[in-house]
Amino acid sequence: MTQAWEYIKIALMNIKSNKGRSALTMLGIIIGIASVILIITTGNGIKYSVNDELSSIVGKEIAINSYGGRNEDGNYVEFTREDLEDIKANVNHVEYAYGGKTVSDKIENRKGLFTALIFFEGMDELQVKSQPIYRGREFTETEYSQNSEVCIIEEKSARRLFGTTDVVGVTLDLAIYNTPVSLEIVGVRKAQETAFAMFELYEDNSRVELEVPDTIYDALTGEEMTYRYIYLRYDAEGEGDVVAAEALARLEAKYNCRGKQILEVENFLGEMDEAIKIMDYVTIFVVLVASISLLVGGIGVMNIMLVSVTERTREIGIRKSLGARTSSILLQFLSESAIITLLGGIIGIALGIGGAYLVCAIVGFTAKVSIASVLGASAFSAGVGLFFGIYPARKAAMMSPIEALRHE
Repeated sequence: MTQAWEYIKIALMNIKSNKGRSALTMLGIIIGIASVILIITTGNGIKYSVNDELSSIVGKEIAINSYGGRNEDGNYVEFTREDLEDIKANVNHVEYAYGGKTVSDKIENRKGLFTALIFFEGMDELQVKSQPIYRGREFTETEYSQNSEVCIIEEKSARRLFGTTDVVGVTLDLAIYNTPVSLEIVGVRKAQETAFAMFELYEDNSRVELEVPDTIYDALTGEEMTYRYIYLRYDAEGEGDVVAAEALARLEAKYNCRGKQILEVENFLGEMDEAIKIMDYVTIFVVLVASISLLVGGIGVMNIMLVSVTERTREIGIRKSLGARTSSILLQFLSESAIITLLGGIIGIALGIGGAYLVCAIVGFTAKVSIASVLGASAFSAGVGLFFGIYPARKAAMMSPIEALRHE
């Protein structure tokens, strides 16, 4: 242990006596390690942020889509509220079931002309909303069953239309399916806090979003609302495929379209897993590319160590003539190259983590530091020093004492 400490002290003395050269030697290692850590930390931050955001939006949810194809009876397949109730009652683990339908209309006021996206929603859909009510309330069961002309407006939409979110009780006049409607705003929904803050620059400021009870459709058109797609939220991990299979079987049996591929299932968690895997592959590829700079840095270490061996040939000869073993000389130079790269690695790790936090702060993500990647980078940087230091160290250790002493 004492001898190892002596090697370290000698190595640190030599590094200190050649500060400029040692710093330039470390630079390649610093750049390589910083690049790898920055990419991994930023990639993890993006991956976790995307995963959390998508989970909060879709959670344990599947969708069943009908694209209006005809079944064996020649009829178009569209879903009804009866289908939603049937699935909730007869398919295990289904907690909520709701359909999706959207129309658009124009709203004009003193602030300009806006495109209103009107989302028809059932009571189940209100239960799975990830964003809470900011002001006011949700519409009630009574309002839903009585086809009341009420709505919930999104927070940013309220600001665009009125310049404020204090709009509960305000009435909006518009047309739905060419029928004039006066919607009373009963609630303001908090805007979705997205991890993709950089994309908010491209938001359409002429668009507003309104949620209305889907029973309004029935009152306006005289027909029961139908859906081209329905969403099922289940309450147990790992049950998505089972829920999808059972729900699909019931719908295909009812609409006589088994095997026609008219209905399509989307399992959002499965798609999220695939997206995360793709992000992992991209991160690995970019890390491999960044690692090339570590190879270049290692070659730089080897070059400097060869120069150091040449400069200290006489010192090596004196030490060997005084009885220093070949292994001692070898370990001395290996220690020096390992310390150079380890110091470069530590500096690179600090710069990489700092850079990742800066990048993530700018684009709106939260950086995630991987302890395994930090430890791996430290070990790898020291390993680079050992690997590329072997040849110079061995060259020094194998010198003949007589030839070394003759060297000028």
